[in-house]
Amino acid sequence: MTESIIYLVGGVKIAALLLGSVVTWLAYRAYQRTQIEGLQYFALGLLVITIGTFLVGILHHIFHVPSIQGMLYESIIACVGFVVMIYGLYGQ
Repeated sequence: MTESIIYLVGGVKIAALLLGSVVTWLAYRAYQRTQIEGLQYFALGLLVITIGTFLVGILHHIFHVPSIQGMLYESIIACVGFVVMIYGLYGQ
């Protein structure tokens, strides 16, 4: 049972990486078309959140970082990504 959940979590993490990458790419393409600088930061924030979430999963499963510590890292990474996005959208 536990092993199947581990594979399911891994699959969901990979799906999130792929979907986040597509959204990041679309946001960057929108920046290229419009040259609105805020969209560039928005894409960067999405990239930070997408890659960071995936890397935290790797830390947990490969390097055996405890779950609660991994949740802390994931929350910090999400906050950094959101700050980059807010700066791009409102700080310019």
